[in-house]
Amino acid sequence: MSADSAELSELLAQLRAAADDRFALTLLARKIDRVYSAPADSDFFDMVDAVYDTAFPLTDPDDLIDVLDAPWRTSARRAAVAELPGFPPSRYFSRPSDHSYTVHASERAEEAMAAGDIASMRALCGSRIAWVSRVATMRMFETLHALGALDRESVTRVFLNDPEGISTTLSPGAFAAVRDHLDEIIWQATDPEYAVPMDHLPSDPLPRGLRFAVRALDFHGAPEVAAVLGRAELTAAETREFVSVLRGRDHPEQRIAFRHRLPTGTAHALLPVFELEHAEPLLRLITRVDADGVWDLADIHARVAEAGAESAHRLLDLAESEFVSAALGRNRAAVTKRFRHHALDGIAAYGLLPLNSGETALDRYLELRASAKKGAKLGPNRRHSHGAAIARALEHLAQVAGFTDAAMLEADCEARIVEDLPVGWEIGEYRARIEMNGVKAVLAVEKAGRTLKSVPSAVRADPGYAEIKTHLDQLRDQAARVRGGLIERLVATGSSLAPEQLSRLLRLPAAAAMLPDLLWRDTAGIVGFLDEVDRTGPVTAVHPAALPDLEHWQRAVMTRRIVQPVKQVFRELYVPTPAERESRTGSHRFAGHVVAGHIAAQLLSQRGWSTHGEYADFQATRRVDAVHTAGVRCDVDGYFGGGPVTVHEIVFRRGVEVADLSEVAPIGFSEVMRDLDLVVSVAGTGDYGSDACAATRAAMLAALIGALGIDRVTVDGNVAVVRGSRATYRVHLTSGSIHVQPGGYLCVVPAGFGQRRHDRLFLPFADEDAMTSVILSKVLLLAEDEKISDPSILTQLDRLAAR
Repeated sequence: MSADSAELSELLAQLRAAADDRFALTLLARKIDRVYSAPADSDFFDMVDAVYDTAFPLTDPDDLIDVLDAPWRTSARRAAVAELPGFPPSRYFSRPSDHSYTVHASERAEEAMAAGDIASMRALCGSRIAWVSRVATMRMFETLHALGALDRESVTRVFLNDPEGISTTLSPGAFAAVRDHLDEIIWQATDPEYAVPMDHLPSDPLPRGLRFAVRALDFHGAPEVAAVLGRAELTAAETREFVSVLRGRDHPEQRIAFRHRLPTGTAHALLPVFELEHAEPLLRLITRVDADGVWDLADIHARVAEAGAESAHRLLDLAESEFVSAALGRNRAAVTKRFRHHALDGIAAYGLLPLNSGETALDRYLELRASAKKGAKLGPNRRHSHGAAIARALEHLAQVAGFTDAAMLEADCEARIVEDLPVGWEIGEYRARIEMNGVKAVLAVEKAGRTLKSVPSAVRADPGYAEIKTHLDQLRDQAARVRGGLIERLVATGSSLAPEQLSRLLRLPAAAAMLPDLLWRDTAGIVGFLDEVDRTGPVTAVHPAALPDLEHWQRAVMTRRIVQPVKQVFRELYVPTPAERESRTGSHRFAGHVVAGHIAAQLLSQRGWSTHGEYADFQATRRVDAVHTAGVRCDVDGYFGGGPVTVHEIVFRRGVEVADLSEVAPIGFSEVMRDLDLVVSVAGTGDYGSDACAATRAAMLAALIGALGIDRVTVDGNVAVVRGSRATYRVHLTSGSIHVQPGGYLCVVPAGFGQRRHDRLFLPFADEDAMTSVILSKVLLLAEDEKISDPSILTQLDRLAAR
């Protein structure tokens, strides 16, 4: 990065003014580094070197302590450190001629700590030429503290060179000693009379004391620095004194102080300054910790009523809250604009706005659904956060419209969408109607009582056909929402529906067509299809992990030829392995698999996961239930999706602690593993066969051959054994490869073989699963191998038989 002449002149002026001030020169060294991230004007650096060589003269180039005793990498010091043994250059700046040249000093730091070498540790702490990691620097702080040698100069160098480098992982004693030094360093560095004021402060740890909060009131430096000073830690006595100070200040300064204190959670103590003591409950609501959750509309109105309308508005002028203001309709235009631009909080706040005159809850609901449809086209992480914002908005809208929750709102609005849907249309000699065919909405056209295979051109040309298409699209969109949202969520979580919820849903053509084909459990524990359970109480969609007689129901579905809207009885099921039960805290079942990051990120996002960068604790996380969060540790290249991703450990956290796997509900465990299995199967860069998928296909095949009365096929683990009339075949239920006993593989060349579903094959779910269709079709075809007429296959079989 280059700088213009004004910047050069300002920096040089500051350097000359600070020529005798070691503290100021240390601060300026970091500023020079930030401005010049690449080599710049050599004349400029010659002048910089001259200032630092004068203030920090190098007397012994062979002495490590002397070489490092300066905050800037002058050419003389770069040359000297390059000659010192045991200092490998960093990977970024390997030429001593570069002003950014640094060397690694981790081994030297370890040696100094082991030897208790105080002088070397002090020299290495915060050095700008001998690089030591933050972790190692904090360990040196610990060692120096234990030796009673943690001095202010070492803390100053670390803090001024790397303000975020002071870690709270220090032991309490060392951290307290560092903070004592930091308070004085920050006070000196933010002195308004100081020639080189600091332009950046970290927000952790905060300075301590009333003097910092008072200084922030009329601080003329960087606003970010003023904000940190204003959030200084205050005792109760200091807070009371601060209130007295503020009473004598102008209103703008009072507002500044109030806004500074908001992030600390102590702004309520300043309310007497504004005569707003009675509005404290409203302020506590505005500044609540879980502000990214769903707001309670009734609570907002109660706190506003308690404060009084005029006081509430004055408080909102001080402590802005997009959500509380939205609930009052104060910021309708701003929220609407942010909603249109897909701002996440703007979307969530949009649901809180009071309904306009003439606007209905359905109108708002359809706008949110339209936004959700656009959000599905965004990038993986953004798609996930956008969907979460829509969910919050729907919960807010449910409160505005008087519903108990978003599910009730959704059921009511979806019913309203189709309540005026025409039953049918008469178009000349044709009769058209929209109906559900399984999970799909279709247009059926009859002529003389006979249903046609396609829509005739005469119907398409009719002026009313556009209206029919509009209604058809509405029902198709609704069917997709119901199947991919509500029904998938019910099965994946094993959730329940109250009688009134179920009744509302059955008003929807899509739900009425799909819900009866799921298995439910009633309050008496009876499991069956919807017409077989007691619906006077809540009914629960049964997850296979909670179904002890799973094989019975798999056979029942196949025998009755029921096509379930989503995978339920044949859903892939995952239980803890012996290794996982022994480990108790983590799973390594997918460890070592490499996946394409961009594909994996999309798949995870679609299933509610968030992905994170390489420095996060976990590179992918998903909320499992009210208590547990799943986390996956991966190797990623900078960010998830930036390149190949190597999967490592999967854990379940309870808060910040890693939970025992036995604490995780079987349904939650199974669904998390199902997500990761899908990612490795679809996005994997190597060969991988899912045992769970193979087990599901084996169960499906067993039920299928039983329903068809086929005696030529048996299941042996992950293999289907087919005893044909020409040979005995082993079909792998993961890859679909065919082994002909006793020795050879059948290479299926014709594109039609195994690619087109066998006429006797029935799949008991509506999900797209091409591989299962191919594999089971192959099994059924080989079970009737006497009917095969393709010459290339017959030639192979003859050759294999001759062996």
